[in-house]
Amino acid sequence: MLKKKYLSAGALALPFALLLTGCSASDLFADKYDESTTRTAETSAQAVADGLLPDWVPAGGTDVQLVQRNTGAERIFTMKYDGKLDSGQCTALKTAGDPTAAELAKAYASDPRTENFEPDEISDTRTLDADWWPADGQDKTTDLCGRFWVHQSDGVLYAFAPDRVSTVHAIEKERAKPNG
Repeated sequence: MLKKKYLSAGALALPFALLLTGCSASDLFADKYDESTTRTAETSAQAVADGLLPDWVPAGGTDVQLVQRNTGAERIFTMKYDGKLDSGQCTALKTAGDPTAAELAKAYASDPRTENFEPDEISDTRTLDADWWPADGQDKTTDLCGRFWVHQSDGVLYAFAPDRVSTVHAIEKERAKPNG
């Protein structure tokens, strides 16, 4: 008898708690797109070996910092590195910060995560953020390394991998909703 009382009280408590927080029961089961994970590694070689960074990332980098979207393909990362990029895996842009559709198509076709997408299906909007990432980072892009937009500045390599347009729209829609 006592067990049934607790179950009944618990069943009533959940909707009451949702009502107080302004959330609906559907919020409990909705996909959350705007979630990310921060990871670090001491060296770029370690990060590549652990699958944290893609194979094009050169050895010799240190102090790797990464934020990755949990529900999509977007990534931003930095590492201390003042060497050159492998010209076999990275292609310099004709105009810094403004990759053409042809440059994007070629780069995305070379990456297994984007090879089946047209460039217009992949956003150029960054939704991830970190205190170490420059606000205009992708606008400084000098090279495409697969799906990553890359530039180097003051001994630091910056790389941004955008997400699909549909995922970015879902994130923007989620951010526009009141918390709940």
